[in-house]
Amino acid sequence: MLRRSLLLASLASPLATPALAFDKPIRLIVPFAPGGSQDVLGRLLAQAAAPGLGQQVVVENRAGAGGVLGAEAVARAAPDGTTLLLATAGQTTIAKAIGRNLPYDALASFTPILHLSDSPVALLAAPDMPVSDIAGLLRMAREAREPLPYASTGIGTNTHLIMEDLKARAGLNVEHVPYRGAAAAFNDLAAGRIRLMFVSVPSVLTSDARQFKVLGVTSRTRFPALPNTPTLIEGGVPGFEASIWTGLTGPAGMPPAVVAQIAQAFQAAMRAELFQSRLDSLGVTVNGSDGAAFGAMLQDDLARWTRVAAPLNIRLD
Repeated sequence: MLRRSLLLASLASPLATPALAFDKPIRLIVPFAPGGSQDVLGRLLAQAAAPGLGQQVVVENRAGAGGVLGAEAVARAAPDGTTLLLATAGQTTIAKAIGRNLPYDALASFTPILHLSDSPVALLAAPDMPVSDIAGLLRMAREAREPLPYASTGIGTNTHLIMEDLKARAGLNVEHVPYRGAAAAFNDLAAGRIRLMFVSVPSVLTSDARQFKVLGVTSRTRFPALPNTPTLIEGGVPGFEASIWTGLTGPAGMPPAVVAQIAQAFQAAMRAELFQSRLDSLGVTVNGSDGAAFGAMLQDDLARWTRVAAPLNIRLD
């Protein structure tokens, strides 16, 4: 709660930026299908940001190719602030790290505006696993004679790379089994065919807890929606932190005054009760870092996942 209060306080400082007049509605492209957590987050922010922009913010879902189609539309748009992207690593840093053939440059084709939110992933174990905490699981995975099969939501996804990073750092004997989404993986985890996996916190919050053991989360501090679940850092993996982040970007070359005006409106949106009341159900915490800090984070994120992906020899295109 202290961390959240400090973040909100940092968002509260007004930006000394004169209001700009947008002459048409602003498109917020969400590169996912309607109904998911990212779509809900985007729609809440669009509604709350509109008053500060003096225009309606229209959410446009452009799913396909792991979000690349939506990101491409923004990269090709005019840099006037009327086309924005609800960005994630899947179209930017991770996409580049795993060597996807992108129709844009994952970083240079976009203007970072605001780091909106973070959501950790949860470390799950099969319900019949004879472990009750992170330390026990790590010990079992190190000492296993045969690799323990772990699930991900697909090759080259956050949940795949985060586990591979943990595998390398902690010396785990685990083997990747990719799935198309979390539902089928949950079924095999419950049946014991899969032994462990990382999955998004929203997936945990909306699933039957009898299907798995929740052992830890990848946030730096305990996550508000799962207050009794320790972090991996607490569980014995120093400095291990990972986030499914969401940010706001636009096309490259946006004027600084336009960037500042949009950032101010979306910062206000994140303070709005409409958004604040949904944080726990969405499984996110507010970040709020400005474009410069967000851009630096993107560079760090790209370097991390490039290092993790390099020995995996991933080929998707």
